Amino acid sequence: MKRLILLAVLVFFFACSKNEDEIYSVLFGINDPNYPTRYQKLTSLEREAKQKEFEQGQFTFAEIDSFGFVGWSYNSDYEVRKQLYSKQFTDVAGLVTEAKLYLVEKSQFTGIIDTAQLVPQKIDARFLDFGGAYTRTDSTIYNHLGISFGEQEADGLEVYNSLLNISANATGVHHIFGHWYPDVYIPATDQVSVELARKVLTGRELTSYNSWRQKLTHIISESDLQEYRKIIYPHITKNHLELRVCWEFKPSHWQIFMDTTTGEILLEQDTNFYLH
Repeated sequence: MKRLILLAVLVFFFACSKNEDEIYSVLFGINDPNYPTRYQKLTSLEREAKQKEFEQGQFTFAEIDSFGFVGWSYNSDYEVRKQLYSKQFTDVAGLVTEAKLYLVEKSQFTGIIDTAQLVPQKIDARFLDFGGAYTRTDSTIYNHLGISFGEQEADGLEVYNSLLNISANATGVHHIFGHWYPDVYIPATDQVSVELARKVLTGRELTSYNSWRQKLTHIISESDLQEYRKIIYPHITKNHLELRVCWEFKPSHWQIFMDTTTGEILLEQDTNFYLH
């Protein structure tokens, strides 16, 4: 009964509040010592050391990020890429297996600890001639392999912004795009139910500006919040990356992530692209 009264008071407070910033306050404290999964930000020297360690044994264009994970590739040199593609292969399935084993071998950087996690959604084997630099003599010969493994999932929940794509050739994997994580802790229960989240958000005014600096507003209605999903959102603070379990709502052309444990709004963005 006390908890129900507390919820009612909280909903009333947020619905009546004149200060929009107050909605970002914490509804509940974190009483689970395992939540959220947190990764410490590296110093520049630590990051450089991680990069060197990651590159051992395999030429790569992939970069280690501020938290020690490989997730993106920098723009590779055209001439170097041409040399990589000078080596050709015919065994696509074999190269796919090698790519999986490489990602697991580098698990401390890729976040992938088991090849069973890696289910290709799309495999693209091609021959790139780079303006006629290399000649294809057989239609079964390739020099480029692209694999999309989709998004990372933990206990059935998608990890936001984790779409994993790799590029490889006969020399191995050389580009990695996407962020996966080795540990994702999900609390057994949600302190913030989806019903409470809706009550808190209904009536909230969303504000953005177009390219002409004209103010755009949208008042969230109950109908805006009927569709939702639970998702894992990598939330970056000053010194950490935190894997937060969130309710995702998309009122109109907005996107909102609310932590299912604390009630914090971790992301609130206008997804429209306004042309100049």
